[in-house]
Amino acid sequence: MRDLRASPTTKSGIFGASGFSLIPRFPGYLSKSRGEVVRQPEIRVYYWRGVPNFGDALAAPLLTRFSDVKATWSPIDAAQVTTSGSVLEHIPAGWGGLVAGSGRLVEGSRLHLERAEIMAVRGPLTARSIGRPGCVIGDPGLLADELVTVRTRDIRLGLVPHWSDASLARRPEFQRYDPIVINIRDDPLAALRLIGRCQKIIASSLHGLIVADAFGIPRRFEPTPQFDREGGLFKFRDYHASIGMPLKIGETQQANWHIVEDRKSELFDVFADLGRLLGR
Repeated sequence: MRDLRASPTTKSGIFGASGFSLIPRFPGYLSKSRGEVVRQPEIRVYYWRGVPNFGDALAAPLLTRFSDVKATWSPIDAAQVTTSGSVLEHIPAGWGGLVAGSGRLVEGSRLHLERAEIMAVRGPLTARSIGRPGCVIGDPGLLADELVTVRTRDIRLGLVPHWSDASLARRPEFQRYDPIVINIRDDPLAALRLIGRCQKIIASSLHGLIVADAFGIPRRFEPTPQFDREGGLFKFRDYHASIGMPLKIGETQQANWHIVEDRKSELFDVFADLGRLLGR
């Protein structure tokens, strides 16, 4: 029988081994004594929800878990913070909130960040483009595996289409692996649990790739023809640069565990600082 296991970057198969933990390690930003009731500060977070998708919607549960706040969606004008997603273009002139991991969608677009406090951005391309090459980089989605517990990898292949991608789930070359299709419009934590159970991910969704990296799952990027109308490949190049990995199309890749752990540690600190700032 042909061995389908892939090396960290290969075209030879669709599967690969993983050494990542399946069990969340961070207990959360603050430890509470048993029985103690502590009211979480309520804060307003902006993320794009023009089309429901789990990647952007992770903003609220990530803030709740790692900043110890109760986060609710708000229009950008009234928001205190933005984290997940390519939303820097959405920030209006004069906005003085906190940016913790967001990126820009289009290279060279006009931004209004004069009053914003930049705590972290998605990747080095965004960082350099806003004149902050030394700031913390990392997509908050890399902390996604800490939000759920997954105890088994029993799904051979998961497909994670971008919301505009109608073709990935029907591609015949993947059907012989009996894949599951992960609907990005599903509840964020349900989508995370499904991705975490997969032995391999093929995605046209950026957050499909990011969450696979968080869990240590080999993954493969398959772009959709709609990308030219969705900002192109800039956000993908920005994210991949943040983990020191070239962006490759149609090849199985696996993120470097040590680099991913570095990004996670820095993001954990950013979210802890964010909690202290927002909880004042």
